[in-house]
Amino acid sequence: MRAWYAIVRVPFAKIATLRPSRPALFVIATLALAGGLGVLTAPKAQGAADDDPPLPSDAASFGFVVRGHAGGVALLESTRPFRIALANGPVHGIPPSGERFAVASATVARELGRYPASFLRTVRLAGVVVTEDLAENETPIPSLPNVGGLLLIDGSSVESDLVRSLHHEVFHFFDLFDDGRVSPDPAWDAMNPDGFIYGSGGRTLRGPWAGRPANDLPGFVSAYATSGTEEDKADTFAFAVARAPIVKARIATDGVLRAKVGELDRRLAAVDPECPRRLGIDQLVVR
Repeated sequence: MRAWYAIVRVPFAKIATLRPSRPALFVIATLALAGGLGVLTAPKAQGAADDDPPLPSDAASFGFVVRGHAGGVALLESTRPFRIALANGPVHGIPPSGERFAVASATVARELGRYPASFLRTVRLAGVVVTEDLAENETPIPSLPNVGGLLLIDGSSVESDLVRSLHHEVFHFFDLFDDGRVSPDPAWDAMNPDGFIYGSGGRTLRGPWAGRPANDLPGFVSAYATSGTEEDKADTFAFAVARAPIVKARIATDGVLRAKVGELDRRLAAVDPECPRRLGIDQLVVR
């Protein structure tokens, strides 16, 4: 079994002895230290298939209520204010309005429907929680992955940002699954322009501007992608899935970005051959 389970089964007392790279800390910490959220012993949610990933055993105690499923992934509503103690500080949010939840959950369901259900099960995405005013400490964030197998997403985001954030975070699930870490990734880093050095991680470039398309950064889809290896992979994937025309135009003249999209195609196909075709990534690859 891959390192996904090795991480969630590490006893709390031993967490302090782990020494992952700094950029990878947020993924591992949220997975292992999510305020008591448990992954392995939870009962199946009503309507879930036998092979769907289990929800955290105490998701309901945080007010996360299942409202439906998409591609084997539970769609949950945050029904009351919550606060989860994580390694980088508390994450908190409030219930979305009924209309906002309806619109956001429909968008999430549509986008999850683009993936093979087998892929989402394989990467252990158990559920997506739609909330509002999502923040880490007091800093607003659009989304957060790997909170006990859940993806938290702020339903107040405009649709284009919500879609990008969803696919970005789904990739973090995949990236952790495929080899047990999100960084370092020497093979990925080797594709960058000579002399390029990533920043200090995604937390240093938060803000809507950082996720906007960047035509003045050869090899990168956005400023946010320059913040760390793991964010570069996730944002390149998100753009390829959600903003394919932009990526197609860029890779016609950007060899570095073209190589990165090709590498994503290869890695995804190694886990689920149907995934790149369903998402349209294979159509961007020059063969």
